[in-house]
Amino acid sequence: MTWTTYVPTILPIVAATVLGVGGYVLAVSAARWLRHRSAPPTAVRGVRLVVSLIGLLLAVAVLFVAFGPLTVTSGLTLSAVVGLAATMALQTLIGNIIAGFILLRDRVLRLHDRVRIGGVSGTVVRIGLVTTRLRLDDGSIASVSNSNLLSGPLVNETAAARLKDEI
Repeated sequence: MTWTTYVPTILPIVAATVLGVGGYVLAVSAARWLRHRSAPPTAVRGVRLVVSLIGLLLAVAVLFVAFGPLTVTSGLTLSAVVGLAATMALQTLIGNIIAGFILLRDRVLRLHDRVRIGGVSGTVVRIGLVTTRLRLDDGSIASVSNSNLLSGPLVNETAAARLKDEI
């Protein structure tokens, strides 16, 4: 057997990869172009999402035409692999979101609290699900992931009076 016998299998995979990656690169370029022209953030995100989806759908269409529909077994296998890959890729994000819920539920932080975490001290200006923003003494903003806040020694200098009844 020569390599030419594999061309009908390899060519659609290469074409789908080029379409998928090309769609992503085009989406990033379009978003950058719109940002330089002061487009609103929602328009930038929308264009990036639409262009990325078009690239992905074209890639899937090429694979569908080349190999036909998926069987139930191969569809379940593919969905399991995609789910596992997504879970592994989003592991840190999911951990930060869970830590954000715990921080909000325990009411450890509130806006305008003065905190110290890992050598950084500042005033809480925003509490989000993934990160918390602190205004440092020099006026700059530090973004601290919620999992770092939950796991590290967090010193809240202004919450003593508020939390004295709960401890």
